[in-house]
Amino acid sequence: MRAVFGFALGFGTIMLLAWIIAVGVAGSVEGWSKIDPDERFGLTGRRIVAGVFGFGMAGLSAAYTGWPMAVATLAAAAGAVVAGAVAGLAK
Repeated sequence: MRAVFGFALGFGTIMLLAWIIAVGVAGSVEGWSKIDPDERFGLTGRRIVAGVFGFGMAGLSAAYTGWPMAVATLAAAAGAVVAGAVAGLAK
């Protein structure tokens, strides 16, 4: 299960960085507003990216503390929910 958490964290990190870069480029380069992920995917897309990142982060953290895998999976799910909720507060 640690591999699933690690993959989610890696993929979430890449997507989060890509989101940040795309928003920065769309806001500062004239004519590139069509690549703005906030306009294309909206709040739902932002919450999904944050949820994947939160799932991986919380899951790996819980798994490496020695918690049973069922508890680590519940912590990962809670991390995804909290990260998605926090992502909805921005903007």
